[in-house]
Amino acid sequence: MGTTVALEAKKRGMKVIAFGSAAEAKGKQTRHSSGKTIFDVADIVVDSCAPGGDASVTLKNHQDKIGPVSTMAFITCVWMTVTTVAELLEDRGVKLYIHPSHNVPGDDTARQRLEDALAEYKQRIAGV
Repeated sequence: MGTTVALEAKKRGMKVIAFGSAAEAKGKQTRHSSGKTIFDVADIVVDSCAPGGDASVTLKNHQDKIGPVSTMAFITCVWMTVTTVAELLEDRGVKLYIHPSHNVPGDDTARQRLEDALAEYKQRIAGV
């Protein structure tokens, strides 16, 4: 499914960014009719480096490993991308609306910053 969506996006002139275990996918046969993986189609690949089989711990008496790490690796890659984009936008002077933490002792402005961010988001999606 991912490769199909990526190919359609490219056909429409969009850039495709793929997140996943690219090293593990390299050389493996794809199920897609084009013979390509999403990593072959993508303009940018963010390799999560998750191990094959999505497991990290070998048990002495079992064939299968346990301890999946792909979700943690993926989320880390996504948040690092979001953080980098936020830094780039801030450097360009773009006003950012960030969901603030309400767990910072002594911060009595978080609620107002959240309301401001939500108001901006509502305005941006009003016509969608």
